[in-house]
Amino acid sequence: MAETIRRLLFIVGSRRPDFYESLRRTFRGDDTVQVVLDRRRSERRRSRRGRKVVREQRATERREHLEIARQLRERGYAVVGVPAARPAPARRARYAAPS
Repeated sequence: MAETIRRLLFIVGSRRPDFYESLRRTFRGDDTVQVVLDRRRSERRRSRRGRKVVREQRATERREHLEIARQLRERGYAVVGVPAARPAPARRARYAAPS
């Protein structure tokens, strides 16, 4: 079942500040759209000695991050659909054993 998109997140590359400002003006007051400027400079997942961290995130998250990086590289911005929050699963009540 497809997830319902609640909000759109625009991530604009740091080399496109004019486009970032334009999107901010366009969507000002729209609480279903968030516009952020990507300020990352390099790969962040490194150990203290400068080597890449071997353990990666789950495969689906990694693919999503790769897609965002591809969009930023090719277009200078990425659009991400933020799904509606799922309701928390019902918790079963714990009862003390009768004495």
